[in-house]
Amino acid sequence: MKDNLDYFNFLNSIDTDKANVIQSLFTQKSIKKNTYLLNDGQVCKENYIITKGVAIKCFNFDDKVVTTDIYLAGDIAFSFDSFTYQTKSAESIIAVTDIELLCINYNKYSEAKTKYPWFLEYDLMFMEQYIVQLEQKLKEIATLNAAQRYEKILNYYPRLLQEVPLKIIATYLNVSVERLSRIRAKI
Repeated sequence: MKDNLDYFNFLNSIDTDKANVIQSLFTQKSIKKNTYLLNDGQVCKENYIITKGVAIKCFNFDDKVVTTDIYLAGDIAFSFDSFTYQTKSAESIIAVTDIELLCINYNKYSEAKTKYPWFLEYDLMFMEQYIVQLEQKLKEIATLNAAQRYEKILNYYPRLLQEVPLKIIATYLNVSVERLSRIRAKI
């Protein structure tokens, strides 16, 4: 395994030996485009840190697929409630491109909390990182309209527009493909 400490940037306050133990709990995987990492109705047995590529989290609503998250390198991708409580997920996670990721399964995660008492500190940091991502997204949904959110994608994640089909970006912005085309034409 190559040195992936960059993807564990929230571990800076933990000593190197502990960070190395945490890294050893994760395995690297390569996933092909259009592969489901999680299907709705399944229990989320793994959580992921995307290291390369793009994945989405989505669910079905009114016979439409609604994208709730787009994951890029460095993002934590999993169904929080399904993983935490080992219940069926209402959402799916799908590789939009070929992706590389680090994953840890639920059993290893739970065993680490028992085996390493200090791992609870990591667990808290991991959850804080995930919650910060989620809060940022909620703020954007509450304060930015679809055009502003699209501009943010354009300015900060232009690669997304090359790698993700427009219909997925439209569902993420909660607009029709036609409305997204009009937004794009104005910008």
